[in-house]
Amino acid sequence: MLNIAAWIISIITIFGSSIALMNIMLVTVTERTREIGVRKALGAKKNTIATQFFLETLVIGQLGGILGIILGSLIGYAVATSLDFNFTTPWKAMFWATGITILVAILAGSYPAAKAAKQDPIESLRYE
Repeated sequence: MLNIAAWIISIITIFGSSIALMNIMLVTVTERTREIGVRKALGAKKNTIATQFFLETLVIGQLGGILGIILGSLIGYAVATSLDFNFTTPWKAMFWATGITILVAILAGSYPAAKAAKQDPIESLRYE
């Protein structure tokens, strides 16, 4: 039962973090509308702009995943040490977490990257 509860809690957490990551990137696209317009006016292609925002999402997602793994391991080690338990490194969980953070970043970054690439350069330059 504990294993099932842990999976359910982790799925809810991943769902929430993917929504948060997508919202952060949508705000970033909105804030950088003028930059996107300037880049398009200077000849940047849709694919270049989409790739930029997509890679930013991947980097943010992976940094969050790495930070989560590090903090989770340190806190687990500290709790195990304070309660006089043996701490084992959960390698399988770390590999799963890394894979899932990549998947979440891909899913959460696709829409904002497409939105940034579709912006009209003239309207983007008029923005603000």
